[in-house]
Amino acid sequence: MADPADSQERPSRSGLWLTLALAALAAVLGAFNGLGRLDQVIYDRAVMMTGRAADPEILVVAIDDASIEALGRWPWRRAIHAALIDRLNGARAVGLDLIFAEPDTIKAGDDAILANSLRRNGRTVLPVVLDRIRKPGAIGLPIAELAQAAASTGFINAVIDSDGVVRKAALSVQFAGDRRNHLAISMLEVGGESDHAQRLLKRADAEGRILIPYAGPPAHMRTVSYLSVLRGDLPPEELRGKYVLVGAWATGMGDDYPTPVSHDVSGISGVEIIANILQAARSDIAYQRPAAWWNALFAALPVLLACLALWRLSPKQALLVSLALLAGIPLAAWLLLAHASLWFAPTAALAGVALCYPLWSWRSQEAALRYMDNELRRLQREYPPVLNEARVPLANPNASLESRIGELRRALARVRNLRRFLADGLDGMPDATLVFDQDGRMRFRNQAAIMYFQRLGIRPPRVGRPAAHLLERTLSDEATRQRVADALSGRSPTDAASPWSADLEVRDHAGRDLILKCAPIHTAEGHFAGNVVTLTDISGIRQAERQREETLRFISHDMRAPQSSILALVEMAQEGSAAPQAREDTLKRIAMLANRTLRLVDDFVHLTRAESMVISAVDLDLGSLLQDAIDDLWPSANKRGILLEAQAPVPVAYARGDQTLLMRALCNLIDNAIKYSPSDTRIECGIEEEPGHWRVAIRDQGQGIAQQDLARLFEPFSRVGVESRDDVGGAGLGLAFVRTVAERLGGSVEVRSEPGSGSTFTLRLPKA
Repeated sequence: MADPADSQERPSRSGLWLTLALAALAAVLGAFNGLGRLDQVIYDRAVMMTGRAADPEILVVAIDDASIEALGRWPWRRAIHAALIDRLNGARAVGLDLIFAEPDTIKAGDDAILANSLRRNGRTVLPVVLDRIRKPGAIGLPIAELAQAAASTGFINAVIDSDGVVRKAALSVQFAGDRRNHLAISMLEVGGESDHAQRLLKRADAEGRILIPYAGPPAHMRTVSYLSVLRGDLPPEELRGKYVLVGAWATGMGDDYPTPVSHDVSGISGVEIIANILQAARSDIAYQRPAAWWNALFAALPVLLACLALWRLSPKQALLVSLALLAGIPLAAWLLLAHASLWFAPTAALAGVALCYPLWSWRSQEAALRYMDNELRRLQREYPPVLNEARVPLANPNASLESRIGELRRALARVRNLRRFLADGLDGMPDATLVFDQDGRMRFRNQAAIMYFQRLGIRPPRVGRPAAHLLERTLSDEATRQRVADALSGRSPTDAASPWSADLEVRDHAGRDLILKCAPIHTAEGHFAGNVVTLTDISGIRQAERQREETLRFISHDMRAPQSSILALVEMAQEGSAAPQAREDTLKRIAMLANRTLRLVDDFVHLTRAESMVISAVDLDLGSLLQDAIDDLWPSANKRGILLEAQAPVPVAYARGDQTLLMRALCNLIDNAIKYSPSDTRIECGIEEEPGHWRVAIRDQGQGIAQQDLARLFEPFSRVGVESRDDVGGAGLGLAFVRTVAERLGGSVEVRSEPGSGSTFTLRLPKA
């Protein structure tokens, strides 16, 4: 059989390896910038959500459709551009996004006009085109005359991704042996903000590139028409100190590019892309991709969190955590882009987390099924079928989940049957049985235990109550409670040869004698799990032992004493020749002792019969029985001058009982009253009614009984208040007989007495 510890460690090891594998996969994908195209789509959506207000210091002069319509078709004369440059003299820097790669052959003097205008302005930057495809290494420069007149030049090449979208910009490149800056960087240097340019260049990667932080969708930047500036419609104050970009905007002539913020339109013009780069530099914002190992960490961390949740939480909670991670990863990527200008490709982490739940669920299901198969085999091997169950073969290890669930359902039915079998067996035990856990709290009680505590007069203990509370309410002896508490705590028994932790005779608060046994319970691994406690009521056995001792004492003393006296009297009569009167006295004494012996035997037999006989109860009239008892004992009372009478009227009082036993019980009470009453007194007999019972009262005017003697008055062989009376015989069985009859008929007997004031004995019986 497999080691339980090993079976528990195996799923843990497999979960660890699965976690490491998923985290490594996510890290590798993250290091290689995620899943490419899908990451680009997510990036585009994130950029659209991180818009900013347009920089008011940047102005785009657009060659729009209105300008084309007013100034004629493109290309325009360079003298017109010269006029526009003159209008822009107050600008901080002017970026002319127009290519002048060849001299003007139609209007030869226009080149000079434009060059003079560029010199007068002194802050104009002309574009350069770097050709890497058609003529590798070629640089598309403006004509020499214009290049010398311009303040600076800068390249305007767009960096296009594989899907045709412009997301990046090259700020500075080494080309044809020279270091070339982007048009926006050159404009910042011309405008006196080279510090902004340098900070932006430092944010670029090793290739001098950044992710363009687009401020908004197309036409987001502040734009004015070329025509309106040329006419002077725009006040000079609107141009003073601004970065002005002049570029094509009209339909069919602009260099539009798809960008992350232009999905709803065809694209965004090149001049506006330059404006966005310029604003990024002035705002000190540049989106960057972190180092590969940072991206790997960003991808692996959510996978580790998902695996930890799957390891520690319930399936429902783990699913919620996984869904939260799937939603949180893009949110985290967007927050990092918006507030830290870092773009972590999220698809690697998303793929890792998405794979976690199904793979981990598969692993958990395989581990659960494997454990289920092992436990089912163990259950079938260690616990045979009960309650006539058929032994069902185990499912095939390659069976489906439904088959395994069916097998588990049958196994659980067997366990329930076994538990019911054990529970019914414990409930059927005649002794009170309690089961406690290792913390000393009760976990099970059988029906006999419930009945025992009800007879004790306390509420049956509830499941989960501590044993100390139960022992305090049950056992009266402190030392016994401590010993049982030690046994319930799992301590080793003092007698190593006995499996019982406690085996002792105790007495409860009701005075019942009990045998208390306490046995430990252990798990399959041998660990202490609790105790089983049984309470066996041996009060009947102890009572029988006491009765046996009393019987032996009765035979050895009360029966033997009169017989010895008779033998002594007979021997005296045989030895001497006494006078006739003496012989007559001897015979009288022998007769008296013989009658006493007969009465003792008769009382003992009737008491034994009352205790053991099966009573066939019938409806009886207590009034008639009382009148008969008075009539039977009237001669004895009359002989001593005692008035024996019944209080009139005697009611018809029906009770259920045995006529012979009740008649003798009433006679015993009246006979005792006659024996212990002085001559010339009165004995009253009456019947009173109370709810549900009849009370038969016998009142005498005798010497009374001391309070300390009342407690043992109804015990067998107990004679109270007769030590000075030689004329009263008996062994103290009459009142014990009365009590036995009353209790067996569901009633009771009680006495009220004070020395010198007489006694009242009351027999209380249920109504029929």
